[in-house]
Amino acid sequence: MYKFLLFLGFVFFSVSCAQKNSFETNNTNGNITNEFDTINNWTTQLLKHYFINLAQTTRFNGGIIVSKNGSIVYQDVSGYANYAGKDTLTLHTAFQIGSVSKQFTAVAILQLFEKGLLQLSDAIEKYIPGFPDKSITINMLLNHTSGLANYNYFCEQYTDRITPLTNKEVADIMIAHNPAPYFPPGLQFDYCNTNYVLLALIVENVSKMPFRSYCDEHIFKPSGMTNTYIFSFFNKRKAAIGYHFPWTEALHTYQDEVTGDKGVYTTLYDMYNWDRALYSGEIISHNLLNTAFQPSVINGEVVNYGMGWRIMEYNKNSKIIFHGGWWRGFTALFVRDLTNKTSIFIYSNVRTNAVYNNYQFVLNVLSGKPIRYNINSTELAR
Repeated sequence: MYKFLLFLGFVFFSVSCAQKNSFETNNTNGNITNEFDTINNWTTQLLKHYFINLAQTTRFNGGIIVSKNGSIVYQDVSGYANYAGKDTLTLHTAFQIGSVSKQFTAVAILQLFEKGLLQLSDAIEKYIPGFPDKSITINMLLNHTSGLANYNYFCEQYTDRITPLTNKEVADIMIAHNPAPYFPPGLQFDYCNTNYVLLALIVENVSKMPFRSYCDEHIFKPSGMTNTYIFSFFNKRKAAIGYHFPWTEALHTYQDEVTGDKGVYTTLYDMYNWDRALYSGEIISHNLLNTAFQPSVINGEVVNYGMGWRIMEYNKNSKIIFHGGWWRGFTALFVRDLTNKTSIFIYSNVRTNAVYNNYQFVLNVLSGKPIRYNINSTELAR
């Protein structure tokens, strides 16, 4: 413990000695307040200087919000939402979160389950008539054990690659052409975006609402996520632009209209509100949420994926849930230490591994001890 605290002190000292004019954050708190964000708070100042150093040394362009016990400990942004226009990021800038979107899809399904409108053991063919494989269940989609081929690839040969593609059209292609599965359903785990595309379509077919409208009415608004939405070519809103390093704009493609696996645009403060709402028991019950956080067991093998969240256990009875995502220049990472009640959400609109390489330091600062979170970087990025 003593060596760890010395290390934290060294980081604090070294980054605070960095040249102040080499980096400038864009933090504009507006009406956001928190009891911990004071100039004399050591933890807040350590996180602040650490992320200033991150931006200086990695060209990080994005934002972060950190909370503990439901209160914001640190929040900041740096860089540009639109590089050409020199439009800087703010705490209220909307950005794409890629596969972090999957947790909203999972919650939508679990809400319908709680209402008795579907069973997780139901075959998906019940809700997607004509689907080729009658043995694939909703639960297999949730925990990525369906064996289905990835639509990101097989749709290339059945579309013009220009006209925006919809979830129903993905299902129609699968019904018409039956792309070869990677393995028989339920045999093993294989992370695949197709699973969550079909889940979003099931939400539509069961609720009789467009998936975007369902999420807005039943998830975003009840959670206080007033600036969150799902992307559509037909209802574009102002948001940060995604870039390939250093400043090449990542252009939209025909697959951007597909939802469930990606597509959610949100803000730092909205993600903070989501984190609080999720654990309130008002979005889904505590018991069902706990079920979603349990690792899957596939043919006797424990897999660190539940229902929309990846899972890692450390020590005994200590657990982290997390999910990463990337799409069209954006990278995002959501991590929650359930034991220490600490949450981190970090994103960049210039694709960089800096998002995935620095979460452990933040968790260690907030826990006050050097815990080693052995999470594979490839898991963080998907």
